[in-house]
Amino acid sequence: MAEDNPNNPILSKFAVILAGVASAAVVVTVYHCVVVSCRNRGRQRSDRERLQQLMYQRADQTPSSVDNSAARLMIPAHKYHKGMELAGNDDGVCAVCLSEFEEGEELRTLPECMHSFHVACIDMWLYSHTNCPLCRSNATPSPLLQHGLPESSSGGLTDVVVQSRRL
Repeated sequence: MAEDNPNNPILSKFAVILAGVASAAVVVTVYHCVVVSCRNRGRQRSDRERLQQLMYQRADQTPSSVDNSAARLMIPAHKYHKGMELAGNDDGVCAVCLSEFEEGEELRTLPECMHSFHVACIDMWLYSHTNCPLCRSNATPSPLLQHGLPESSSGGLTDVVVQSRRL
């Protein structure tokens, strides 16, 4: 009948020990979860960094990759004037920043598709791409354009005039 007595010292010692073991188990479980979470987060971060490094290495090793900075320099820049007809652009809007071209702004016109863009916008685009942002045609100048452009003393801006002659 000692078991029915709520003041039984054996029962209260057992309850204290059980509560202590349960509390310790909870603390150990929470600690384990925190450690595993931190380890996985660090592993994911290092995996992500390795993947990015691998992507950059592959981009550098790709035989078809072009030195985009050289490609940008080979595409001539010109000033926009109101009323100027742009071959590839019907609406006079830069497709990269979605702003209308304004008087005196510098533009680049891609040689393949004749789409025009603000110099800063298309240079930023060509930093990581080799195609037109509108039609995806090749944005790098053809070999004829690379060697046929006149040198300019106006800081890279050129006026290209095409004349036809009959032979």
